[in-house]
Amino acid sequence: MKKFIIPVLALFALASCTAKFDEMNKPTTGLTFDAAQPNYIFGRTLYNGSSNDHQRNFNLNDDMYAHYFAEGLGWTDYWRYNAGWGDIFWRDFYTQRLQEYWVIDGICGDTDYYSCVKACNDIWNVVLWLRVIDRQGDAPYFDANGVYAAGKGTTLPYSKVSDIYIDLIKRLKNDVSLLGASGDQVTFGEYDFLFKNDWNQWKKFANTLIMRLSMRMSNSGVNYDFKSDFAAAANGCFDNPADYARISCDTGVWGDYYDRTFNDWSNTFTNCDFMNMMNGVNPGYKTNVIDPRRAFFFLPGTEEAADGFSNWDGYPFDYTSDTKTAIVTAHGGNKSFARLNMYDENGLFHYSGKGNENLSWCYGSYSEALFLKAEGVLRGWISGDSETLFKQAIKASMDEIGVFVTRSGGNKTIAAADQDAYIAALPAFGSSNEEKLRSIMIQKWIALYPNSVEAWAEQRRTGYPDYASKVLTYPQVSASSGVSVGNIIQRIPYPQNEYNTNAGNIPSEYSDYNAKNMEKGLVWSLNGENKTQSATTAPKNF
Repeated sequence: MKKFIIPVLALFALASCTAKFDEMNKPTTGLTFDAAQPNYIFGRTLYNGSSNDHQRNFNLNDDMYAHYFAEGLGWTDYWRYNAGWGDIFWRDFYTQRLQEYWVIDGICGDTDYYSCVKACNDIWNVVLWLRVIDRQGDAPYFDANGVYAAGKGTTLPYSKVSDIYIDLIKRLKNDVSLLGASGDQVTFGEYDFLFKNDWNQWKKFANTLIMRLSMRMSNSGVNYDFKSDFAAAANGCFDNPADYARISCDTGVWGDYYDRTFNDWSNTFTNCDFMNMMNGVNPGYKTNVIDPRRAFFFLPGTEEAADGFSNWDGYPFDYTSDTKTAIVTAHGGNKSFARLNMYDENGLFHYSGKGNENLSWCYGSYSEALFLKAEGVLRGWISGDSETLFKQAIKASMDEIGVFVTRSGGNKTIAAADQDAYIAALPAFGSSNEEKLRSIMIQKWIALYPNSVEAWAEQRRTGYPDYASKVLTYPQVSASSGVSVGNIIQRIPYPQNEYNTNAGNIPSEYSDYNAKNMEKGLVWSLNGENKTQSATTAPKNF
């Protein structure tokens, strides 16, 4: 990973359209708009868009909501929410990431040799938009004329998630066409941390995102032909295990990713539901075999577990603080639980401080594309055999882990025989479309690990993995939570600053900041917009 100091002191002045903001940020370095280069700014928006305040933005929220991780300090147990932390991504996105986007877009203009750079900048902007609207819902996006204008320095009304989704898909389709540009193209040099200026990889990523967005809206009832967009993109998406969108973590600079939250601070632990799945003993989806991916994801605890417990157990997350303390003590202490595999070269979370780390931020993969296709067949969007694609997706998940760790010095992969043995031990795929979807989504949950942002969104969309059959354990819900007891969490609240400065534009359903807003669904949620979802009711998608 390149350690970089990006000369973007003039960035916000360049992007702002208000005189006061421009005066406040007038550059003193002599850097002008004409002299700015997209590569440096793109490196900044890629890396900071991933790494800034990861613990407070995602680890204490999405990581826990997806049941991938647990935390031992009582900060976000019982589905509580700390606005001082959870508001950070929204703030940084609107004040920094959008500024970076518009600067690069302005540099590129309509110049032919910037076509690919322009497209990649836009694709990354779409990724970040999903992290806003999939968590909070409607957001300022269009101006009064229906033109994308967020981040240009003016107060905007809130746009509907469905309208934003449609626009994001249209943008991605245009990006795919731009990435087909012929002739010489400017590159990002060493600052393309995702695909190293491989425009074909960017194109595959854009198509995979089109599939993701289209499928997310599959049950929304919105009048748009998501099916056709999905089918077209399925012909150009990620298509082999080496196709994955990951940004390797630069552990040579300070951050608060898992190297800090797990290894240094002991704030983050492995979740009991996910570890039960790895161990083949999850009560709602038993395989009775160890998942071959476990050795890449985890290592056993370092302290001896008490009788009746295992060093491969996951950490409890669903109890009051006093009860959790008693359980941890009985188990043998925090270090007796399974831990992230940061300590050998084949670990998905391994880091050495030498660059090109396994420890990385995840944004898309070949296995995700295959799981999307498997669901696409169920819905009649594409032809094929859903179960075949389902099994191919599981194998792809295992293959891509091996490809990823061996690229930086690891030497292990998962043998085909081990893949087949695991698949043979799985519960029946199902006879009804609902049963088949449940199988697809539980395995997709495993394959997405540790991309909790996407995993949590898919849980809310389909209801799987579900609480009703005990795949997930319903937590103790505190009185201060934004969720009523018995319902699941479906969104993150709007920032307090929005209520202070833009309250008139906040959707009326959320005008009361202190209401139980976290249990209300988005337009693509299983039960629909602003509707609650009971944890005890079996999901119904078909």
